[in-house]
This record gives sequence, structure tokens and C-alpha cells, in this order.
Amino acid sequence: MRWRGAGLLLLCACAPRPAQIAPQPPPPRPGYRLVWHDEFGGTALDTTKWTARAGARRAAQNTPDAVAVANGLLTITTTSDGGVHSTGFIDTAKRFLTAYGWFEARIRFESSPGEWGAFWLQSPTMGNPLGDVGAAGAEIDVVEHRATDTTGSDISNAYGINLHWDGYGAAHKHAGGTGAPPAGALPLQGGWHTYAILWTPERYTFYLDGVEQWATSVGVSHRPEFLMLTCEVQDASWAGRVPVGGYGPRGRSRTRMQVDWVRVWQPGA
Repeated sequence: MRWRGAGLLLLCACAPRPAQIAPQPPPPRPGYRLVWHDEFGGTALDTTKWTARAGARRAAQNTPDAVAVANGLLTITTTSDGGVHSTGFIDTAKRFLTAYGWFEARIRFESSPGEWGAFWLQSPTMGNPLGDVGAAGAEIDVVEHRATDTTGSDISNAYGINLHWDGYGAAHKHAGGTGAPPAGALPLQGGWHTYAILWTPERYTFYLDGVEQWATSVGVSHRPEFLMLTCEVQDASWAGRVPVGGYGPRGRSRTRMQVDWVRVWQPGA
């Protein structure tokens, strides 16, 4: 604003324009609200939301160096150097746990034999107490993607949906299904898709791009669980054999899992 008087020109600073607020994504179903999310902006993993694990798991070393955030994407890259495989494993165990709701992630897999990527939920008390999955919780695998199976056959256009409860020992229980895109859709290998679960006190229902793939009322957890985004390596196992020479060093490996966003919705205003 300008005001002229007594030969003076006074400039009055106007209030700064408010920063633009990114529009909230539409809910997956009426009556749901967004309670937690990560859109992977910035240039580093948000450590207020995730922990990047370090240490041996199966046939690989988990390292935070395998996890990168850039251009609005999370990328977990699996590499090999001197016969040692490295990959990434992140979770919200000390940051965010909840029970029930709609959990979804938009993911692109570029899997290789001997390796798989996954989006899953885990209970910190899985298997304790035995015989009471509601109290103990369960491993809930929303998507497990492999390039090949135990025989080396190409299964890259399908994915596993799995539930595990009562621990991983003699009392272990399991149920599972599969998911796949319809004919003519983008393939799972190299294509972007949204993987989701609707978890209620009565059942689990799993979705691919909004289309139901499998549902069950067994193994239902009633306790808060944390989210996980992981890649794993195991030779001559359910994902087939690790390639001769491994996956290549950092900068050359094309074995990776990319995530556009992760969102958790729950009923309520």
C-alpha cells in the first residue's frame, strides 16, 4: 500500500502470501480420514517416521546406504560387492503403530531371482502369547513380489499375500493368497501399482489398484502393528537362485523397489 503525504512516500509491507498447502489425497472409501502418511519428499529418509535397519538378515546385510529418497520416491536397491549382498529394511516400529484401517502403498518392483520386495505389517509381540493371535498379533504381508519361484520359473506378474501367526516355530500358522493385474494392465515387474489392505476386527481384505484380490477372517490381529518396507535375499529358496555374480555394485544394480507413497486411513471425521 502507498500513502503520500507531506512530500513523503511511505511503503506499507503487506502480509506475506500463505504457503500453498498440498491437497490431501481422496480417501479410499467414504468416511475415512488420513492418520499417517509419507510422500517421500525431500532428499533423505524421514527418521521421525522410519528406522533404517543395519545388520545381517538371511543372505544379505541390511544397510541404511541401500535406502535413498529423491524426486519424490523412496528407493531400496539390492547390490553385491565381493560376494556380499546388501539391501534395505525400514520400519516404523519405534515411530508409528496402529490397529485396523486401510493401509496402502504405491510401489514399483524391479525384482531379481533370489531377492524379493515387500510391504507388510508386523506385531512387536508376534507369537506371544501362543494361541491368541488377537492379543499377540500377526505378520501381515500386503505384498511380497518375486521375479522367480523355487524352480526358476517367471512369476513376476503375480505376488504373494501372506499371514503368519503363533510365532515361527513348531506352533507357527499360515494362510495366504495371490494377486495379479488383469489382462492388459501394466505388469507388476517395472509397473506402478497400489497395494492395499483393509484390516477390520473381523477380517482382512487385500487389494491391487482398488480391486479385491483375497480376503480371510483367520489370523486376525487386534493389537497395534508397525509398517515395513523391505527387500531380502536368500539363495536357492522361494525366490529362486541368486544370479552368478550377484546383483552388481551400487550405481549399476537394477534390482530395486521404489515407493511413491505410503498412507494409513481410518474411519472417522
